[in-house]
Amino acid sequence: MLGLTLRKEFQGKRLEGTAIELTKNNNKGATQISAEEFLEITYPSGDLLKALEAIGPDQGRPIVLMGDRGQGKSHLMAALYHAVTNPKATKAWLQHWYERFNNTQISNQISNIELRTGMTVISESLHRQQCKFLWDLLFDRH
Repeated sequence: MLGLTLRKEFQGKRLEGTAIELTKNNNKGATQISAEEFLEITYPSGDLLKALEAIGPDQGRPIVLMGDRGQGKSHLMAALYHAVTNPKATKAWLQHWYERFNNTQISNQISNIELRTGMTVISESLHRQQCKFLWDLLFDRH
């Protein structure tokens, strides 16, 4: 087996704080912590591997994340954020899983993933409605 374990917050009797938030006021949001720390709690699901391929070099495909609450959309977004902002850490994480899967179809898929470099990512949770217009955010972060 892969030796997977549940995160601490899932091991208690009550599930509190299990949702991934991209940013938090205490700077502990999924995009505010290091790529290594975030990827430590990330499994290379089929959806994540497909999304990594879709944002790779020479790819211009749009990505649409759909699903009910709790399906992992925010986790996937944070993983993509770290893949683009820290491709070195993401490549090390992919290598770790490549070795762990050891010559399976998934390890072959992992070995073919290329990551973009030299990108600037602007990430913001818009549900708080802190920006009146999207271009305000773009100009503030540019």
